[in-house]
Amino acid sequence: MSSMEHSITEKSYDYIIIGGGTAGLVLANRLSADSRVSVLVIEAGSDRLSDPKITTPGLLTLTYDDPQYDWSFDTVPQDQLYGKCVSHSRGKVLGGSSAINALALIYPPRSSIDAWERLGNEGWNWDAMSPFYRRFHTFNQPSEQTADALGTGYIDDNVQGRTGPIQASFPEFYGPLGKAWPETFKNLNFPLNSDPLSGQSSGGYSYLSTVDPTNWERSHAGSAYYAPIADRPNLQVLTDTIVEKILLEKSDMDGVIAKGVMFRHNGISQPCLALREVILCAGAIQSPQLLELSGIGSSEILESHGVQVLVDNPHVGENFQDHPMTGMSFEVIDGLPTIDMIRDPQVIQEAQNAYQSSRQGPLTAGFHSVASLPVVEFLTERGQAELANLLEEHVDVTITTAQPSISTQHQTLRSILESPSEGSIIIGMGACQMHFDQALQKDIYAITEPENYISFLVSLAQPFSRGSVHITSPSVSDPPSIDPRYLSHPLDVEILARHMMYIPTIAKTEPLASLVKDGGRLLPEGIDLQSLNSAKEHCKRHIITNNHPCGTCAMMPVEMGGVVDSRLKVYGVKGLRVVDASIFPMIPRGNIQSSVYAVAEKAADLIVEDWKGEK
Repeated sequence: MSSMEHSITEKSYDYIIIGGGTAGLVLANRLSADSRVSVLVIEAGSDRLSDPKITTPGLLTLTYDDPQYDWSFDTVPQDQLYGKCVSHSRGKVLGGSSAINALALIYPPRSSIDAWERLGNEGWNWDAMSPFYRRFHTFNQPSEQTADALGTGYIDDNVQGRTGPIQASFPEFYGPLGKAWPETFKNLNFPLNSDPLSGQSSGGYSYLSTVDPTNWERSHAGSAYYAPIADRPNLQVLTDTIVEKILLEKSDMDGVIAKGVMFRHNGISQPCLALREVILCAGAIQSPQLLELSGIGSSEILESHGVQVLVDNPHVGENFQDHPMTGMSFEVIDGLPTIDMIRDPQVIQEAQNAYQSSRQGPLTAGFHSVASLPVVEFLTERGQAELANLLEEHVDVTITTAQPSISTQHQTLRSILESPSEGSIIIGMGACQMHFDQALQKDIYAITEPENYISFLVSLAQPFSRGSVHITSPSVSDPPSIDPRYLSHPLDVEILARHMMYIPTIAKTEPLASLVKDGGRLLPEGIDLQSLNSAKEHCKRHIITNNHPCGTCAMMPVEMGGVVDSRLKVYGVKGLRVVDASIFPMIPRGNIQSSVYAVAEKAADLIVEDWKGEK
């Protein structure tokens, strides 16, 4: 059954999934595989499965800040960033953020996922989760030439996925910068030590992208999980439809039960009932918003906006985590091709012609170079002593937080920092100029300078800071208040600044050094990384987001600050689960796309198991 234009075909469904994004469409596919059950997916965005801005890998930045594709949320002014509001891109189309993200398929280390179990979630550890990281994707072997150029020998066929819907591939179009990246980190003594899917990895390498090499188009939840099964008669997907609230019913005998949803399409509101469950998959910003609008959350917050309190849980919307990112750009040598060249209309036209005629050229690929490193300064004996002092001074610092688990979380982060084999940063390379002082995503990637550049994107892998997301009114039409509290914990800026100070060393290391123009321009203009204090100042003035919000409906025991239990059921409510990045109790290292897919695959198994034997 194709996406709806006017109305639902039934007044009730076994499962109602709120959000046709990354997690929601995984569940739609897996649950509707049972022809005996009916599934309804409600998506606020449009069906743009054939839109070239989504399908074409090299056009990914064209969707940013465009309301047809992107929710484009803004944070509240950030105290540690001199009042800067940081723009967050979230996918507002069928496929969600997997349809507009940067295509990065980067896997978390064992330590990131094992930390989830230590926070009271039995069965949520790396060994239990690794099959789900394999289940969602199919690895495609690169050509011998590409494998040699990009150094993909680290791939272990035994741990890669073979039958999953999402296609994972290396680009067949790359330049000298991409080839130089893994060799540079070998020369810095930070080679990749194993396949990241083994759970143990650090160093610099070329990563997989969610691109289908049969047609060089983006592979996302909409194209890979939904499109092949769109004609199932027991599945209906409504697009351009807003869920206003979850319909909850309270009784003395059964407590609070999720009965269905109230949704709005073309200005008309109507209810729809769930016979089994409502499954909330709206993401780390809108899932807590919908819980609060429905009467689940802090009584103080709900009552202040005139929302009836049905389940008083002050942890809803708390524990917000993200990967704050900064960086810098180096001018490259004359004649070296970078994305900046598309400022010339003839160049972009040639690229479009190559892609449309033969699926070749720069539009077939996105970024593909990354590194995970510890703080290099802390690897020396003197540095270890300095780290010990910093941890002693700051790791138990009192922070304003509603999360009782924060001490346990910080101890986990401490152990990661103390391990020389664990990365505390993710460094990405983009063959383009970037403007980290800007707020809007489209302005960050704007080609405003006449030279060609390489950019280093420096993203804090395991931040200590915690923020929140809460409603600002009783209406779903009003965006929630998003307060990440970036760099509010002093260790975050200490770690990020030290990593920034290492970036010039990377740029001056061969073979990358030969591609960076000697005496060339640096962006931002006047950047100063000569001292720790100046590096900290750079970070505070040039923070953007890596668009990885999570944690706001945390999976933990309720007494530790949880919103859902280890089966992803919302505390205090029957028939309601949350399945998306909001349930992450701690943010994993690296891009979170792979973890959202893995969580959704596991959730599908949990749901089927819980209803086993039911007709």
